[in-house]
Amino acid sequence: MCGIIGVENTQDAATLVAAGLMTLQHRGEESAGITISGNANMKTFRSMGLVSRLVNADALNKHDGTAAIGHVRYTTSAKSSLINAQPFQIECIHGQVAVAHNGNLTNFIKLRDTLLKKGAIFNHTSDTEIFLHLIAMSKGNFPNVVAKSMSLVEGAFSLVVLRDKTLIGARDVNGFRPLVLGKLGNSYIVASESAAVEVLGGKYIRDIKPGEIVVIEDGKIIKSFFYKKPKKQHTCIFEQVYFSRPDSVAFGQSVKAARMKMGQFLARQMKGIKADIVMPVPDTGYYAALGFSRESGILFEQGFVRNHYLGRSFIKPAQNMRDMTAKLKLRPIKEVIDGKEIIVIDDSVVRGTTSRRMINVLKEAGAKKIHFVLSCPPIIGPCYYGIDTPLKEHLIAATQSVEEIRKYLGVESLTFLELKNLVNSCCPSQTCKSVFCTACFTDKYPTRISKDAYKECG
Repeated sequence: MCGIIGVENTQDAATLVAAGLMTLQHRGEESAGITISGNANMKTFRSMGLVSRLVNADALNKHDGTAAIGHVRYTTSAKSSLINAQPFQIECIHGQVAVAHNGNLTNFIKLRDTLLKKGAIFNHTSDTEIFLHLIAMSKGNFPNVVAKSMSLVEGAFSLVVLRDKTLIGARDVNGFRPLVLGKLGNSYIVASESAAVEVLGGKYIRDIKPGEIVVIEDGKIIKSFFYKKPKKQHTCIFEQVYFSRPDSVAFGQSVKAARMKMGQFLARQMKGIKADIVMPVPDTGYYAALGFSRESGILFEQGFVRNHYLGRSFIKPAQNMRDMTAKLKLRPIKEVIDGKEIIVIDDSVVRGTTSRRMINVLKEAGAKKIHFVLSCPPIIGPCYYGIDTPLKEHLIAATQSVEEIRKYLGVESLTFLELKNLVNSCCPSQTCKSVFCTACFTDKYPTRISKDAYKECG
């Protein structure tokens, strides 16, 4: 999962993009990049690590431009190095072009092999580079060239594209990855989440629709069209479970409200459960635990102190780094936990190793009984649309029953949110209940997945 943003028609474009990327930092901590365009000159700045490292660079502060795009990255299988930090910039028959991408192209390997046979030279191992090759090899009106490149790829992709002062925002026909449109004064903003627009002082207007391409110049939307007929929408439901900020908006309600509902449904599933406290695993378990507490009447307590100077353990690129981060990140508050029967609410169990370690920490702090509760169903299928679940054998729920997982974790009980309750939590109305991708819970994919499907986050 990555975060993207674009701003145009302001001398503060680079500053606004940097601030927007900080708002989207939770979506990727491996690398960050900003491309600035203005006065027929385009410059890209990239660095490994957090956005703060990038914005402290003197060169970035000295480069002027009225339009900019940015990217924060978390990798799955591609090489973790500066060469894969985005945006990617080229010079081609269309001039200077930069692209930043969130998602995963499932036919990347096939397209790459075809382009290599035509003489293309690849400088990156990220699938994002495919867009640049397809754009460079096409002729015609630039928005139509972008549309043609999108029509040739498969999988999940939300894009921001920059050429001179033209900013383009676009989503794939299934709408797997989020992308929103906002307004700030005389400028438009395109971003992965509405919170990134609002933090900048802008106003969220709407989601960019699946299959839609929005072309923006000089503070105006000069064109909006669909590169293909939109298919049935399949937005990733895990956005509301884990990835998105709670102050972002999805389907007409805040992500916070969706997570509160998840907790309420869990309490109904566990009606009659007895415990001294309900506590979240910070931060994504917070609102689900609060909703559970309000529905059940069981006291809500903060039983963990989180070290906020560490990143999100799930999105570290290597397992040993995930383990170390998880160990350092959470510290139990012994006086809250000692001698108590507790309900612990987290967002998900993927591999199980981090959860088991956390449960052991709670036992060491004196927990008498632990009921472990998850605000999503068991994850049984790998994601081919940009989430790090690379192989089925890495998913504990794909190879073990709920009872086996309970024994492995060493908890009194283990409860997963039922899929129908998750969908109901994420929908403020009946109209959106069929718009989600739930393949990781059902192992049924909304697009064709070939045996050589590429698994990589743009």
